[in-house]
Amino acid sequence: MYLKEYINKLKTSDFIDEKKWLDQNAILEIISEEIPNAGTEEWKNFKTNSIKETSWKVLLENSIKKDYIKQEQRKLPNSIFFIDGHYSQEASSLKKESSINIFSLSDYINKNPEFKNILFNNPSDYAESRLSGIKDKKPTYFISLNSLLSFGTVIEVEKAKYINETINIIHSFSNIEPEIVINPYIIIVCKEGSKASFQEISHDVGSWNNSLKEIFIRKDSNLTFSSIQERISTGIKTSSINCHIDENAELNLKVLNRERSKEDIRVFLNKENSTANISGIILSNNKDESDVFCKVTHIGRASKSDQNWRLISAKNSKTAINGKICVNKNAKGSDASFYSKSLLLNRKATSFSKPELEILEDDVKCKHGASFGEIDNNSIFYMQSRGIKKKDAIILLIHAFINEIGLDIEDNSELSRNLIDEFFNQINEK
Repeated sequence: MYLKEYINKLKTSDFIDEKKWLDQNAILEIISEEIPNAGTEEWKNFKTNSIKETSWKVLLENSIKKDYIKQEQRKLPNSIFFIDGHYSQEASSLKKESSINIFSLSDYINKNPEFKNILFNNPSDYAESRLSGIKDKKPTYFISLNSLLSFGTVIEVEKAKYINETINIIHSFSNIEPEIVINPYIIIVCKEGSKASFQEISHDVGSWNNSLKEIFIRKDSNLTFSSIQERISTGIKTSSINCHIDENAELNLKVLNRERSKEDIRVFLNKENSTANISGIILSNNKDESDVFCKVTHIGRASKSDQNWRLISAKNSKTAINGKICVNKNAKGSDASFYSKSLLLNRKATSFSKPELEILEDDVKCKHGASFGEIDNNSIFYMQSRGIKKKDAIILLIHAFINEIGLDIEDNSELSRNLIDEFFNQINEK
């Protein structure tokens, strides 16, 4: 069924029972409007023309062939698989003793009725306040669309459990039509006193991957979450990560964003002594864009956040980071920072960095900075004089630039290095 046809059908009927917590009218109002473009602040560095100009179809049923599932089963161990946006228990290889529980969202809400009160249910939840006083809901278009099209999967870390081994979340895509919109919706709940590491890997997609993740880190919990995107050759990705952090809890978020990919990150430090450490690498090549919007809102007292980004633009491409820090009234003792460094590999490449502060409390510490530069020719000359080829010298310098912040998660460092090396090989293609 075509997306527009499906939306029009919903306008004349009620939502299915599993989604009664959603504000049907508010969500349909937003997704009936025009898709965000350069006129929307959070989307001015990412072209949405290809999304607007395509007649998208909805993947309403899980119709994955068994031979494809068998093919995926030989991939990374200790993994939770999503194929075409649907959780696949058959393809997954999660250890039974892992202290991880997986539910459909509807089953989880039936078990925990109060949980629906903290989920995304209305575009107003993440609307942006403009200087004019208007609450702009346009940036929530893609979140609203996902909530409408996906039923959701909950990954729960049990209370007071420490999981030492990294859990992989794999997004794989079968050979579906290029006009299909895929909507993975993942909710991660770290219960009180737990500690876990997740590594999300999104494979190349030939269609539109519109993903949403909601992360809830309860009191005294610690979550490391790494989101790694492989090169996207013909498709497009729009992704949203919304994180809610409670008292004495900590989030370590690491992002590798690639071409034709837009990441929208919103972190809420809700309680006292909540912490968020965010670092990311933004890569782009050819004529494509790689764009990240990251907003951290300090609500609890003595909350802390740190954003550290590295951007690399090659050929005619563009990288962008819009990092926003909001310190609410009464969030006394908050400490927040943002810093980005951009590396341009030739004269036609561009990069955009916009730190933004909105501070409504006096007793806080906030700082920000951004820098831009090119490869140091003196360093290249020095390495060449020591017998290192120019191409290898450039790769070494780029590695050093990236390693300033790090990305790897313990057991899976080789995967991250391989993806970055693949980018180096790509930019050297003629």
